[in-house]
Amino acid sequence: MNNIDYDKEAEVMSVIIADKKSVDSEIRGNVVIDYDKQGEIVKVNFYNFSFDMFRKYKNQINPFVRSSGGRVAVR
Repeated sequence: MNNIDYDKEAEVMSVIIADKKSVDSEIRGNVVIDYDKQGEIVKVNFYNFSFDMFRKYKNQINPFVRSSGGRVAVR
């Protein structure tokens, strides 16, 4: 399952890799990586990710996400 959520107001794109609880995070610039208790990545947030940039890459993102049974959502 890979889901991608984009929040237009906050300008945050979240790539949800696993449906697990995050227990630790690592921050690198405008990217926050969330890890589960086994140290596996569960979510990656991209901050200050403009809607224009999201729209530019959405057509490339959709096939990848759908092939894994996920979804792309904009709110």
